[in-house]
Amino acid sequence: MKTIDRRPKTKDQRGVVLILTFVIMAALTAIVTSFLYMTSIQTKGAGYDILRSKALWLADGGLQKALYTLKNDATYQSTPTTITGYLGSGSYSVSAVKNGSTYTFTSIGTVNTISRKVVAGASLTSSVLVRSIHADGSTVDFNGSTGVINANISCHVHVTNYAGMTINGTLTEDFPMINPTLDFDYYQSLASASGQLVVGSKTFQNGTYSGVWYVTRGVTIGDNAIINGSIFSDSDIQFTDKADNVQITPNPLTNYPALAAKNNMSTSATGIPGERIGLQNSTINGLIVTQNNITLDDVKNSTFNGTILAGSNFSMGNGSGIIINYDSDVFAPMPPAFTYTAGGDLIVMFQKDWNEVVP
Repeated sequence: MKTIDRRPKTKDQRGVVLILTFVIMAALTAIVTSFLYMTSIQTKGAGYDILRSKALWLADGGLQKALYTLKNDATYQSTPTTITGYLGSGSYSVSAVKNGSTYTFTSIGTVNTISRKVVAGASLTSSVLVRSIHADGSTVDFNGSTGVINANISCHVHVTNYAGMTINGTLTEDFPMINPTLDFDYYQSLASASGQLVVGSKTFQNGTYSGVWYVTRGVTIGDNAIINGSIFSDSDIQFTDKADNVQITPNPLTNYPALAAKNNMSTSATGIPGERIGLQNSTINGLIVTQNNITLDDVKNSTFNGTILAGSNFSMGNGSGIIINYDSDVFAPMPPAFTYTAGGDLIVMFQKDWNEVVP
């Protein structure tokens, strides 16, 4: 039989119990306090995250407001000022720096004491340039060619023989003249400064060429010409001898045209019709512009990314495997020393450099 000790506890025993109780209570208090503190920190952190997200969206909203103003306000286009506004529980402030047709925006969104900052660049241009091909002359002609055009096409008079081309864009005839004009002297000075001014004719083939080249007479482009830059001619530019594997990419930091000629641009091909090759297995990126005709006949399995502008007529006959894409980066920013007759709606093109500035 179990005996229960009913003797009163001594003072020492009561003291031990009291100390143990105190320790346990202190431990529980510390645990509860820590839990409450962590919960408070997490709640506060979640609140800050929400405020930061709101501030970022406000900064981007302010940027969109600035772009809308740029497109629709002529005064702002010439002299941009700071745009401010309020949305919900916060505000935004957008400043802009203008350099030619290029604008750099800095937008700050603020909610309570939290701010987020984004920067972005954009270029203002006319909708008349939003196309892959335009001719100021009487014809754009695709006689006997097959391929795909992922952009708009226009001609001052008439677009013809395009049944073999899949056109994923708008085809426009009787389009106003654009009058594409390039200050060739500007690029001649650049080439001269870099030692790439050629007095006479020059052939580009079987090699890699960089920078700005300016040729005072005719330019010939042949096989395996890799051009990481731009070529300008006081006369003609011609792709010759079944030019194969031509790769042209202008410097994206300068946005200079890829190819520009004061006179004509053409391909040359001889032989039996249907077997002629003027240019093959090639890729040309950037702006192509001439003051006269562009005749790119007998092109095989080649891609053009950018915009082609002919001061007179454009022809791309008897080709196959042709791909032509419009690239808005050609005009963002506008190529230096390039002008045109504006018409139609103005558009804003991002330079794809949206970036958050982290303090």
